[in-house]
Amino acid sequence: MNKRPYLFLFSFILLGLTTQAQKPKKIEIKYSGFLNFDEEKYPGAKILTRDDSGQIHIFHEGVDMWCDQAIHYGKDDFIEAYGNVKMKQGDTIDMTAKYAEYSGKTQLAFASGNVVLTEPKSVLTTDTLYFDRVKQQSFYKSGGTVVRDSSGTITSTIGRYYMSQKKYQFINQVHLVNPEYVLDTNRLDYFTENGHAYMYGPSTIVGETSKIYCERGFYDTQNDTGYFIKNSRIDYDNRIVEGDSLFFDRNKSFASANNNIKVTDTLNHSVIKGHYAEVFRDKDSVFITKRALAITVQENDSIYIHGDTLMVTGKPEHRITRAFYNVKMYKSDMSGKADSIHADHKTGLTQLINLSRFSSGDAFT
Repeated sequence: MNKRPYLFLFSFILLGLTTQAQKPKKIEIKYSGFLNFDEEKYPGAKILTRDDSGQIHIFHEGVDMWCDQAIHYGKDDFIEAYGNVKMKQGDTIDMTAKYAEYSGKTQLAFASGNVVLTEPKSVLTTDTLYFDRVKQQSFYKSGGTVVRDSSGTITSTIGRYYMSQKKYQFINQVHLVNPEYVLDTNRLDYFTENGHAYMYGPSTIVGETSKIYCERGFYDTQNDTGYFIKNSRIDYDNRIVEGDSLFFDRNKSFASANNNIKVTDTLNHSVIKGHYAEVFRDKDSVFITKRALAITVQENDSIYIHGDTLMVTGKPEHRITRAFYNVKMYKSDMSGKADSIHADHKTGLTQLINLSRFSSGDAFT
């Protein structure tokens, strides 16, 4: 018996069932108070209007929409919604607007007029919003504001929200206001789950006691820590910290820097250079190593101190510089070498100490 005809018939039926299963669903009108037609103004469309019982209810592929009036183009599977528009996608997205358009074929939505998009951890407001359900992305390009309880308020000219990644991307005139600081940048990628923010282009973070500048950086808005590269700089009261890369902890008032470091003391007219540094603001101290060099202006002259490690401690009016290991000092009228150097900025007294000259019986030890 030839089984091929049966096999062909089974394959044909299976193909038909698969095609039917994959056929996209059309926009469904769940409820409408009144139905009208106006072929001259809206050819091929149904005019739906709410009644006293409630708004028009529209459904498509997991999205519910409500409005006061709608124009439904059945052939094109397209709808225009007017008045008190509400759109809901599961438990993740709620949107309200004055006007909206939605295509059942492309699953693209457009909303305008006091648009508010709410997701579990943030609220976005704008005048015009585009929404791609296939890509699960929404974006605005005429200015918008995002408010989050944990990180503050963010405004920008252009904004995009990636729902699957829970990520916002803000572009052009990005301005974030937080109770602890204000952030300005050209572009900000912000992840709502962990509060991580990535900055691109000239950026500043201004707080009560510090100001940060970089042209590329990362900031943890929940833990108030950051990492900054490319022309990065931190202004701490009367100190300026510069380096190829900077780490910052706002809660600990701590900063560290790597490579091509320059720490400027604007009050005492001194500069420290090296390739690794740690700054403790509350303790008024700086630790710097790797080809460390301190330059201090005293009596219209400059003192250069070079060593493996430098430490600057104390308040501005009582600042002390210490240098350790193979220390060299140079001034216009003198120079010297020592195991360590102790320099008092207030008195101008600089001491050179050679530990090898002392024994256990000396008072110094």
